[in-house]
Amino acid sequence: MKPKKCKICSAEFKPMRSTQQACSAKCAIEYGIRQTAKREQKKVSEYKAELRAMKRAEKEKLKTYSQRVNEVKVIFQKYIRLRDANQPCISCGATTSSVWDAGHFKKAELYSGVIFHEHNTNRQCGKCNRYLGGNELKYREGLINKIGLDKVTELESLAEATRVRKYTDLELLEIKTRYRMKIKALIQ
Repeated sequence: MKPKKCKICSAEFKPMRSTQQACSAKCAIEYGIRQTAKREQKKVSEYKAELRAMKRAEKEKLKTYSQRVNEVKVIFQKYIRLRDANQPCISCGATTSSVWDAGHFKKAELYSGVIFHEHNTNRQCGKCNRYLGGNELKYREGLINKIGLDKVTELESLAEATRVRKYTDLELLEIKTRYRMKIKALIQ
């Protein structure tokens, strides 16, 4: 067998067995102690990770439906702001604003079925979204210019058909995961 370096003292030695890692009995004992400590540390780390996962699961169970939806909204709206970062306000065409929102054409409070619809949500200046109630007429004009009249009409029909919609936990998780991945893709 060819010479190896001792895992403890780094001295070169000729092993008697292919699994031998230490040059002497003293180094072998030290190596065994270190390996045992590593295994114990790994078990502790796995246990702590399992505890954290259980705590997260318990916290998720305690969240209300509104809290879960709002959590997904934050991620979805971040994606919209990143997606439309170089576009003007959908309503007024402003290119500068102190605040940019992910404004909804069909209001999220009234049309829950299209809260997470990408055509329904676009970059909007704070003035139009917050102080002009969404500036709906101008928003519609801007949306028609962006995606076309047919798609706007389709969106309006979908909004009416799904006016009251309650998402399942699985749907919310899926939406959250999808938009986290889209955000990562935009940032890279």
